Amino acid sequence: MISLSVIVCSIVQLASSASCPQSIPTVSVVPRCPSNEKEWISAAKRKNCSALENCQTCSKDRSFVYHCVLNKNATELVEVCAPIWYMSGFCARFSMTDRRIINDDPALDCTKFVPPCLTRFPSNESFKYQMCYRHIKFSTASQSEKGEHTTFVMTVIIAVLVILVILVISLLIFIRINWKKNNNSIKPRCEKIAENVYELDELIIESKDDSKEIEKISLDTTRKDVVEEVANFVTMSGKNILCSLKNVVTIRDLREKLSEKESVPLKCLLVVDKENGVLYQDATVFEPCKKERYTLMVGNTNRTQGFKEDGNVHTDVISNKQISHGKCQMCCGHFTVPETLFDWVKDKLPGSGDVELQCPRCSDVWEEEELVKKCNMSEDEKLFLNCVLEVNEKTKKMKQ
Repeated sequence: MISLSVIVCSIVQLASSASCPQSIPTVSVVPRCPSNEKEWISAAKRKNCSALENCQTCSKDRSFVYHCVLNKNATELVEVCAPIWYMSGFCARFSMTDRRIINDDPALDCTKFVPPCLTRFPSNESFKYQMCYRHIKFSTASQSEKGEHTTFVMTVIIAVLVILVILVISLLIFIRINWKKNNNSIKPRCEKIAENVYELDELIIESKDDSKEIEKISLDTTRKDVVEEVANFVTMSGKNILCSLKNVVTIRDLREKLSEKESVPLKCLLVVDKENGVLYQDATVFEPCKKERYTLMVGNTNRTQGFKEDGNVHTDVISNKQISHGKCQMCCGHFTVPETLFDWVKDKLPGSGDVELQCPRCSDVWEEEELVKKCNMSEDEKLFLNCVLEVNEKTKKMKQ
């Protein structure tokens, strides 16, 4: 006779096996998965699947959580928010087609790996069985899933753009209506001013040379000079740079003006908040009244300068691309290029609360001294990295 617990368990499994459309937008390809519980907790916090708890309809028992598993064809590692599925001795995979965790590939029978996995374990605990991740076979089979995901993302982007266009049109209509109201209310005053301007335009003066004819002075020529607001910005190393704020609306506008004025490549000139150890994003609105909180960071225009070439081809540990020149070797033995390493540093450290970076392929850590050297940082970048690490250290102590 079948026990009640077995029936309940079967019902839960069937319910969780249903497809979960809300998981698809959360899928992202990653170079590695957490290798222990501490890393899993950190990655889960970053992914923040709990923010979708009230939006998803796939699970009612709060089992819609962070996963790091193989994709359907076992060619890549993906992070995804999905309901927990109890694996029956196979490596966990996520299928974009089925929209759920799947558990049906005899070739990924992890009970036969060394060390073996349990014959039954929850899918979100896949980090305990790292041997599943070591058997990825890269192929072009995953292109269909990538195409499916790309199509979905493009659909979302188009929908967002349509909404933004509608909002902008509505805003312009609202501004025009208000402008007409204000224009009608000040019309008498404008007419009076126009009369005064007409009188001024008719003013005449005699030339210093009596032989010259009397000339009229056009009032327009006295009104052409417009005073532009100019602000002073300071770099991390203390250099002052004056820049016009005309037409500056976003941080991107400011960077472009400063880049043109100082003849520095745009990618080598960033705007930072050194007090909080964060980088300003290009889309951030620039606030002229708070100029003192914007600091400039001028970067190195030639990061590969000084690195020796060995003529060998290596795989970039961060981008997974093949590299043959301009590369640097990290303390753990893996290779990357200074530009990629610097982009990774400014993406991972500011605002993270971490005081060091971990190699994306092994457990070795890269500390400040090595990052400064291998990124070939400028003086401004060194000073900003120091600010970031100080802020992160304080944040870490406060959390503890």
